[in-house]
Amino acid sequence: MHALFEFLFERPQLTKLKDELQDTVLFKDLSRPELNKVVSHAQLRSFKKGDHIFFEGDSGQALFIVLRGSVQIVRHVAGKHVPLATLNKGTFFGELALTHDLPRSASAHVTEDALLVCLFRHDFESIVKHYPKLGTKLLTSVNQILAQRLTTSIERTVNGNHK
Repeated sequence: MHALFEFLFERPQLTKLKDELQDTVLFKDLSRPELNKVVSHAQLRSFKKGDHIFFEGDSGQALFIVLRGSVQIVRHVAGKHVPLATLNKGTFFGELALTHDLPRSASAHVTEDALLVCLFRHDFESIVKHYPKLGTKLLTSVNQILAQRLTTSIERTVNGNHK
C-alpha cells in the first residue's frame, strides 16, 4: 500500500527537488515561478541498475533529466551494442520526443540506480500552449544543447576519420 501511495503522490517529492532541477543545464535560466510551472507538469521516476528506460525503435514520448545515478545511451549497429554516452546528474536525454513523433534512435538503460524527472510530450505541449514565453525558453535551451551535441558529434567523426 505504501508503494501505491508513493506512486500516486510523487509530485511532492519532485517539489522538494526544485533546487537540483534549477542547477540542470535545461532549467538553469528559468525563474522560480517558471520552474514551478514546469514541475507541475513533470513526473519523478526511479529506476534500478539494469532497467531499460526505452529501447531503440520505441515511440518517443518523453524527455528525461538525470537527478541521481547514471544512464547509458546505446545504439545497436551490426549486431553490437555501441555506447554513445553515459549521462549523470544534471544531464538530459530523449529531447527529440518533445517535438518530433519519431522512433527512438538509441536505447537507454540504467547503469547505476537512477532518479529521473520525466517531461512527457503532451505535458510539454500544454506548457507551450498555456505559457508560450516559457515554452520558447525551454525550446531555446534544448536547441542550444542539440547544437552543441551535433557539433561535438561532427568533430568526433572528422577527427576519427583523420587518425
